Amino acid sequence: MPVAYEHLEPLYPLGWRYFRFKSPVLPPRMHAHPEFELVQIVSGVGTRLIGDSIEEYQPGDLVLIGPQLAHTYASIPDGGMSEAIVVHFAKSFLGETFFDLPAFASVSTMLAASANGLRFAQPPDTLATLGELAAAEKTVALLHLLVTLSRQPYTSLTTGQSSSGADSSSARRIEAIVAHVHEHYRSAITLQDVAVAVHMNASAASRLFARSTGQTLTRYITVVRLNAACRLLRDTDLPIATIASDSGFGNLSNFNRRFRQVKQTTPKQYRALVRSGRVDMTSREYLPNVKLSRDLLFG
Repeated sequence: MPVAYEHLEPLYPLGWRYFRFKSPVLPPRMHAHPEFELVQIVSGVGTRLIGDSIEEYQPGDLVLIGPQLAHTYASIPDGGMSEAIVVHFAKSFLGETFFDLPAFASVSTMLAASANGLRFAQPPDTLATLGELAAAEKTVALLHLLVTLSRQPYTSLTTGQSSSGADSSSARRIEAIVAHVHEHYRSAITLQDVAVAVHMNASAASRLFARSTGQTLTRYITVVRLNAACRLLRDTDLPIATIASDSGFGNLSNFNRRFRQVKQTTPKQYRALVRSGRVDMTSREYLPNVKLSRDLLFG
């Protein structure tokens, strides 16, 4: 993936770093670095891209991103204040062979699996309190957190099929494409619109996005729109026809048909299931093929 490869400040004296930040906007910026990254969203909603994975993020979202795995977060314009907790650490922060000890085999397995990105369904409270501890206690708490997470079920995010490459010019264009989609997903978007925004021709922009992210551009636009629709179904009592329009779908029948194809249920049923607590609220379903995703955008 063409991404900005970062050289972060040294992790000493602890061998890892913790920070918590707030921002009214999370602009897309594809990047990767040699450290593991643990990210928990405290507030805000938007789209998370890790490798070839595209998912909605919302408060409570917790992921572990392996070294040199390209990733970015992009908030939506009306998603509210974004706040996140981030931990960067090297596998060797407790010693080169510490996690090779049999007692920590589950942690070693989890860290290896994070090469594809991992999402945890039940984030523990430990991460939110790390910043309140002294240095030694912080390190002990981080180890306890990693052990706890390694014993939980976790979901692999990527297929491992996205390509890599350190082309910063292409990375900036991908960021511009993502920003354009997030700003304009409510209205009709054509490949030509996107191409103009990044100063490329339509076919070149489409190829760049697919080669860089492992996803077609049309598929990404559809995922963003469906994520927006799911948020409105969860969080508002707006009529479904209004939600279809506000999410960028041209007409209600098209929205209902595409929603059912992806969610295997109707928008009305989805709203009822979410409010009854019987469905995972994270939108992670993808369209099954390029033709269908192209039909969604241009059909």
